[in-house]
Amino acid sequence: MVNIIIDGNTFKVNKSLTLLKAAEKCGITIPSLCGIDGFHHNCDLCDVEIEHHGTVKACNIHPAEGMNVTTMSSALIQRRKHVLEQILSAPNISCSVPPCQVACPADVDIQSYLYFIATNQPQKAIEVIKKTLPMPLSIGRVCPAFCEAKCQRKLVDGSIAIRQIKRYAADIDLASLHAYTPEKKPTKPQHIAIVGAGPGGLSCGYFLSNEGYNVTVFESMPQAGGWLRYGIPEYRLPKDVLDQEIDIMCRNGMTVETNKKLGTDFTLSSLQHDYDAVCLAIGASLASEMHYQGTDLNGHYLGVDFLKDQMLEKQYTIGKKVAVIGGGNTAIDCARTALRLGADTTLIYRRTRDEMPAELYEIEEAEHEGVKFLFLTNPVENIADNNGHICQVKLETMALGEPDASGRCSPKATGEYIFAEFDTVIAAVSQKTNTDFLANDTTELPMSRWNTLNTDEQTMYSGVDNIFGIGDFRRGPATAIEAIADGRKAAQAIDAQFGGNMEKLYTESFRERNVARGHLIRPDHVNKLKNIMRTLLADNDSADIDTELEHVLTHLMRNKMSELHVHARHLSFNEVEKGYSHQAAINEAKRCLSCGCHDGNDCKLRHYATDYHVDKRLIISGLRPITA
Repeated sequence: MVNIIIDGNTFKVNKSLTLLKAAEKCGITIPSLCGIDGFHHNCDLCDVEIEHHGTVKACNIHPAEGMNVTTMSSALIQRRKHVLEQILSAPNISCSVPPCQVACPADVDIQSYLYFIATNQPQKAIEVIKKTLPMPLSIGRVCPAFCEAKCQRKLVDGSIAIRQIKRYAADIDLASLHAYTPEKKPTKPQHIAIVGAGPGGLSCGYFLSNEGYNVTVFESMPQAGGWLRYGIPEYRLPKDVLDQEIDIMCRNGMTVETNKKLGTDFTLSSLQHDYDAVCLAIGASLASEMHYQGTDLNGHYLGVDFLKDQMLEKQYTIGKKVAVIGGGNTAIDCARTALRLGADTTLIYRRTRDEMPAELYEIEEAEHEGVKFLFLTNPVENIADNNGHICQVKLETMALGEPDASGRCSPKATGEYIFAEFDTVIAAVSQKTNTDFLANDTTELPMSRWNTLNTDEQTMYSGVDNIFGIGDFRRGPATAIEAIADGRKAAQAIDAQFGGNMEKLYTESFRERNVARGHLIRPDHVNKLKNIMRTLLADNDSADIDTELEHVLTHLMRNKMSELHVHARHLSFNEVEKGYSHQAAINEAKRCLSCGCHDGNDCKLRHYATDYHVDKRLIISGLRPITA
């Protein structure tokens, strides 16, 4: 053993080890790609400065008595950055984030967890997922799957069923004796208040409680879950599943206090005083009204209120013919709910089907179940019967004009009208945040003209004292996955404020974001495959051929998750999607084309390139960094 000095601290180390290994034993990490295929002591990243010896490779030298080592200096930083740029410019290096992950607001390492499912390692898959997404049971059921829209397999024959595979992994984890929970770090002295127990608030609390903070989540409603509980119908997300997920999230000490309303039971100023950090995750669950004649009549409801009532007192009664106004997911949920309550349901939308912002899958399911659609129409008057109850709706015919700020063609009134018989109207056009809590509070927040909180995009910090804001309160009405993404960013920033070491995400892409798959695109390749296989199976009888074709195509085409039969959905709120079988999930995960770096978020090269601020505009075609 010999005594050496590393960055000013003295250590006793084994002189038979390399300096690289000796430093690692001392808890000091020197950047290195040694041992990774393609480098083998040639990465030049482990250079250190040794007094009287200059710059040397830590992997090529052994400790000597009195050796004085510097592992970090301005010269070494610049040297490593230059080395990394050269490495990333090499044509055989892939350090890219797959397009599915780029599209995911929560930066879930999709390629890695698909690999673990494909190789029958669901527990490892759930551990990867929960690094960034702590609610896979719920999100695996209701996510709009931005990832699937960018999946490269879509260019071949159909995107990977990423959302459903996530749900499969979470269902397997829940069914195990001990659902996965990260190990909790030692308890920290700081107390964190989170207002709102929706997906954003719960996720922020989950990550902070895992780091050892004392986290209290205040929720105005009787139960936690936010929009996942009070806005997503039971047939999409069973509430017993949500309850179990929230219980798992609270295992590391997060406390949820329900029926506690901001502005009524406590003030923002009091939270600022009593807690070390405050995160506002109050959502946008207040319905936006439609302003036209007759909205005050009996039988007119707002979509958010209607869905919320279904989870509470069930005081809203609907008639036999229901009109739902709107084209988003909330409108679809209202229509499918009304249908299950026994109503003849029509969804009325002022644009065409192509412009509907709702998920295509949800639109198709609504059609499949029997919801009717009336496009290019807009209500202008609810007409009452003798009892003051809606009996008819006057609708104006619309025509599409030029695209508006949303990119969709704007609807224009034509002055032509039709009348339709309805006894119930549910207006589900938008939502907003209730900011009444600010009226009598001394704290002033930076609010936008849309009544949302202005925050830093990366840290979620409001710029006011110790207040952070996430989810719909800062974005406006958005999705649960986006709120969860905000929750992790806020947790990371709050932890950094207190000197913590929460695991950093390495999601920068330092090469093209995917590998070109154009050569695989064959619009008619499925029919060609069938014809080829029929030729190969020509000696078999027709029944054998059909069986073989079905077997082979399950490994090629997207595997549709089994669903509740449409006839069984009427008057029932049973969950529609039944989940994947074990083999179906494996077959589906194997369809992944692995477009990004095979090490995923654990890629050392990506870690170093991020930490040393390498210009991420590196391109393959030029094989050199782009200079400003």
